Parts: sequence; C-alpha cells; structure tokens
Amino acid sequence: MLKGIIYYTEEKIKNEVDRVLEQVPGLDIHFYTKADQVYQYLRSKTSLFILIAVDDAEAIKELLHLYNRYPQIYFVYYYHTLNIDNFQQSEFNNFSHIVIGENRKQSLIEILAGLTKNYWKKIPYNEIEIKYDLLSPRLKKAMGYIETHDLKDCSIAKISKFLHISQGYFSQEFKRETGFTFRNFMQRLLAYYEMIIFDRLDLSAKTASQILGYSELSSFSRSFKKRKGYPPSLQKYHKYAELDKG
Repeated sequence: MLKGIIYYTEEKIKNEVDRVLEQVPGLDIHFYTKADQVYQYLRSKTSLFILIAVDDAEAIKELLHLYNRYPQIYFVYYYHTLNIDNFQQSEFNNFSHIVIGENRKQSLIEILAGLTKNYWKKIPYNEIEIKYDLLSPRLKKAMGYIETHDLKDCSIAKISKFLHISQGYFSQEFKRETGFTFRNFMQRLLAYYEMIIFDRLDLSAKTASQILGYSELSSFSRSFKKRKGYPPSLQKYHKYAELDKG
C-alpha cells in the first residue's frame, strides 16, 4: 500500500480527513501532531504525500523545510480557509496542491486518487513483463515492500527478513515466479525510476542520487555512466536526441 502522512493539530479536521480517506483505497496513512514525528518517519520510510492540515504559520514553515530534502513527496495543504499571512510567495510554490473551501473534501478525493494512480515509485509490471496477478501473496508482499521503502533498504537480506524466510529461498522463489533474478529485476526497476525522475519529474542528478538511496552523488554518477555510457548530467541531451531520431 502507498503511504501518506497527515499532519494536524485539531481533532475535528483530522476526523474530516479520515472520512475522505475512506473513499481512496490503497493508502496506508499515518497521522502525526508533531513535526519531529514526521521527520522520524521519513528517516526510514518513503511517503507519497504529506498533507498539512493546520492553521499555524510556524508549524507550516517547519514542515515545508522538508520540501528541499524530499522533492519527490507531494505537499498538500488542506484546511477550511487559507490565511494569506501564514505564507510567503516562495512557500506557496512548495505546495503541490492547496485545498480549501466548501468543495475541499471532493477535491481532496480527486487529488489523492490521481496521486496514487501516477505515483512514480509504482512498479511497472507490464513494462518489466511480470504478471502481477499470478504472483503468490508472499511475492506481492515483497513487491509492496519495494514500493514503500527506500531503495537502499531493498536488498535480498532485508526483504527476506521482512518475509521471515531465508535469503536463498527468497531468491529461488523470486526467480521462479518472475523469471528474473532479484538483481536483474532491481536493475530494470532502477532504470525505470531514473527515467521517471529525470524525464517526468525533471529533477537534478544530485536529487536523483538522494531519492535512489546513494550516499554520494559521485557513486550515483559512476553507476549511471557504467550502465548507460554517459553521466546523468547529460540525460536531458540524450532524451532530446532520442526524440529527434523519432
């Protein structure tokens, strides 16, 4: 399930959002009332969005500091009204969506449904040629783990531990059900994620390296160049060159 964070300070608005979420399947939501709780969560898990449902200028600014660290996360502001004094123009730009007014509940349903449908970290089973419906419940659980955890934590050792089976058995089961070794699958998935990050989200190489779990930009650049023959800084050039050929 795709994970989201709701940051709130009023029980009434929390209950309102809760009712909205009942109409958007496929989400695993975590509710927090303190910024530190949000920071702690993001240290070990990925999130599709952070919905900020407060009317406190300082609290809003504190959460928006996360924008530069997690540009792949959608920041959504949700409240009855918008107090313009709470924001500077630059802070407005950090919100993917601002949802206010009488129709806010229906608008939020549509926004969250759209985000889940187009989430960049969803595994593209058709493109990778894996028939998801034919996977065992255990392999589906493993795929869900990959979609919701940082890539640096998506190793055979950690997923096997998560599934409570041996590494050898997981490797055999994965190859038998998907037709790929786990290493080959992750290489194909990484290539897909890179395409999304550079071509659709238009993020920098430095940001891409952070999102993909590399400790250093230089490590990501070496890996990227080894696989593709050119550094990530030239990805846009190669993208447009391919379009010209077409």
